[in-house]
Amino acid sequence: MNLLLSMVVISAVCFGICVWLTPALLRRIAAQLLTRADVIDASKAEHRRRIQFWCGELGVAHDLLASESTIADPAASPVAQN
Repeated sequence: MNLLLSMVVISAVCFGICVWLTPALLRRIAAQLLTRADVIDASKAEHRRRIQFWCGELGVAHDLLASESTIADPAASPVAQN
């Protein structure tokens, strides 16, 4: 059996035993993951708010910024997808 695969299995079993014995560990891990997800969501919302603010300040259409970002990233353009 592959050494790396056996280490992953052993660590998963150890993690399962720890969670089974101490549900508080599972709650703590879940709280940390949910907190990180909330921070990421808040960051995305703040980024959108900043883009809208500066579009209004500079008088630039938000659609224009979206089209420029697809030009800057050729993988995201519809021509590259064909």
